[in-house]
Amino acid sequence: MTLRTAAGWGIAGSAMPFAQIAAWLVLTAVVGQPMAQMPFHWVALPPLLLAPAAEFGFLVALYRVSAGLTLPPRLNDAALAASVAAMVALAVRLRWTAMPHFFSGPVRDASVWLYRGQWLAASVVEPVAWLVFFLTFVGWPAPPLSRASRRAAAWLAVVIAVAGLSPAWNFVQALLGIFWWHFPPLGSHSYYAWIGVLSGFLEASRWILLVVFALAVWRIPPVAEPPIRA
Repeated sequence: MTLRTAAGWGIAGSAMPFAQIAAWLVLTAVVGQPMAQMPFHWVALPPLLLAPAAEFGFLVALYRVSAGLTLPPRLNDAALAASVAAMVALAVRLRWTAMPHFFSGPVRDASVWLYRGQWLAASVVEPVAWLVFFLTFVGWPAPPLSRASRRAAAWLAVVIAVAGLSPAWNFVQALLGIFWWHFPPLGSHSYYAWIGVLSGFLEASRWILLVVFALAVWRIPPVAEPPIRA
């Protein structure tokens, strides 16, 4: 797989959070559900979408540079901008979401630790892995990839695969709930049932596509490092 093709898979995966919001709006309009009952708050969207926006913008730049549509220095600029955005998004999560969620509340059994560990992997470890991946492109002249980028992509694939276990399980549970226990869903239950299936599908698709991207980048043959300038 070429770097251009791999970047295309990554673009599709990083666009899933935005596609999810669009799908929620369409489903809400079709079902006739009040906008106030949508499964997110508009005020919380900007910080939540900052990290996916950084991934999407960088991957678009990577695709264009690998396809010869943009000059290689633009990739350095995109990597630097994505790194700054990723650091800001990570700081917001650590301050308002990740650390209070992980350390608050009683720990009653092992399942709580498993849930918190998986949540921490998706909310903290994965953003750090993306940040390291972005930084390997700062100062690199052009594709093909450096050895540091390939190593970072390998770790990124592992982290994304672990973080995606929970979305995949949630999708399976949503499918079982709507097609096994309550099919066809009727009344107000139908809205939340279809929202669960739709959200689960898009979230699981995001993790799968990004794992494919990271593994493909890792498998691309390395190149010689550029000479050090005096």
